[in-house]
Amino acid sequence: MIENIFSNGFAVKSYPIRIQFIFHELTDLPRCQVGVSVSKRNFKSAVDRNRIKRQLREIYRLNKFDLINRLEARDKHLAMMIIYTNNEKLDYSKIATKVIDAFGKIRI
Repeated sequence: MIENIFSNGFAVKSYPIRIQFIFHELTDLPRCQVGVSVSKRNFKSAVDRNRIKRQLREIYRLNKFDLINRLEARDKHLAMMIIYTNNEKLDYSKIATKVIDAFGKIRI
């Protein structure tokens, strides 16, 4: 599924967040599947990468309901990767604002 997201999917950006996504018809899977990624090139320390990934997962967990409601209204399923593209750490609130903005850009 991940290679399909990057080869055939779409992207929305809200710097420093990029969301690669694809709609699929696999109804036996959850309505929305999510993965997160932080580049090792930008953050050499695993501690820093893991902290940002935890923050991204928490932001998704707290804000997924609007996205899932929009998907259910259209009877669609979504697979996406949330990618942090900046090379410096930002505050949680700034990252959250950008992720929510990127969620709003996904045309369902």
